Amino acid sequence: ETSTKGSLRFMRLAAATSFVATGTYAGWDTGFQEVPLEIVGRAPDQLTTIARRREGNSVWTFDGRNAWYFAVNSAVPFTLALSGGNLAGARLEALVALAPARLQEAFGRWQVTKSVIDDQPVLMLRGTNPGEPPVNFYFDASGLLVRMLRWNDTTVGAVPTQYDFSDYREVGGVRRPFQWVKTSTANQVTFIVKEIRPNVGIDAARFAKPVATRAR
Repeated sequence: ETSTKGSLRFMRLAAATSFVATGTYAGWDTGFQEVPLEIVGRAPDQLTTIARRREGNSVWTFDGRNAWYFAVNSAVPFTLALSGGNLAGARLEALVALAPARLQEAFGRWQVTKSVIDDQPVLMLRGTNPGEPPVNFYFDASGLLVRMLRWNDTTVGAVPTQYDFSDYREVGGVRRPFQWVKTSTANQVTFIVKEIRPNVGIDAARFAKPVATRAR
């Protein structure tokens, strides 16, 4: 196992300045029924994800500093401000989607080793910062990110969240995943992207705190 920054492959995941993606979202919270999905991102780290459910929209937003989740499926709709490991996770998701090259500077120490996913060899890079849980990044032989595994420290111990990326396609000169599965103790969600429009103008209001509303 080696500690190095020179072997990082994040530059292969070059980021666009902005994008709007549409597709489908399906998870425990939708009974695994697919609902319309919209993802809006603006470099370097602003990201909003919207699952358009029949009863209203579920919204996750990171504005570059703060993060929120609007839970439409609760008895009383509310907007939750994320903190601690949940806030760190929101920032990490935004960096992976928009500015993966900046991940190199997001961690003070890197360790590199080899692993296997689905019988295929992968390169695992573990980023760590003092006093924080590590984050593992797994790259296939072509340098594409196929898995990310992070942990959130809680009162009951470290809780993992895993992301599995697949179906990479080139969009505007950038290879992006068109499908990923996010697995946590709270939910398992499959995101399937049908279309990505890169480098489009996006109003800053798209990254504001979500307003708690429910469809009538």
